Amino acid sequence: VTIDDTFAEAFGMRATAIVITAPSRKWARQAAITMTGFATSVIGCGCEAAIDLDLPPSATPDGRPGCRVMIFAMGTDELQKQLLNRVGQCVLTSPGSACFAGLQGSAELKLGSALRYFGDGWQISKKIGDRHFWR
Repeated sequence: VTIDDTFAEAFGMRATAIVITAPSRKWARQAAITMTGFATSVIGCGCEAAIDLDLPPSATPDGRPGCRVMIFAMGTDELQKQLLNRVGQCVLTSPGSACFAGLQGSAELKLGSALRYFGDGWQISKKIGDRHFWR
């Protein structure tokens, strides 16, 4: 296949990453695959998302197998919306899954306060180091 390098298109975008963990690598990856479904283009899908790392338990906040997912959108509001919808509908519905911030930056997207009641009363507040999580 010959590729002619004649044109490239790029957009300024907002990005974040989350670390998804689960009791096994299989379930962490399944949650990540489900979250990244229908995320091939910001045109029509709202975001672009993909798994960029498989993580061993030693590299995750809760010491379980995990994956890191990168998510990109055209603006912060759309990124927040896509993150909330995808974590709520794809990650937290997967058996034993949890998610954590995968990037540290100057701007924060609030996720825990919007999803903390997802556990129907079984959720708990947890502190790991100096960071606060809902689980």
